[in-house]
Amino acid sequence: MFSTRSNELIHIEDMFENDEYVLIKAIYIAENQRFTETSVGIKNQNGDIVNIVCVDKYKNG
Repeated sequence: MFSTRSNELIHIEDMFENDEYVLIKAIYIAENQRFTETSVGIKNQNGDIVNIVCVDKYKNG
């Protein structure tokens, strides 16, 4: 997610969060196209996100 300099983050929101993971929705522009990506952030015992896994990605419009 957001791996190149040409990507522009438009909006990000935490849709759900608990002690183990967070469900993240991000809207961004890459290669002149708008995408929505839903990801799961896996937390460690300190509550820090240590891994983000994309579970759904689609092009808007």
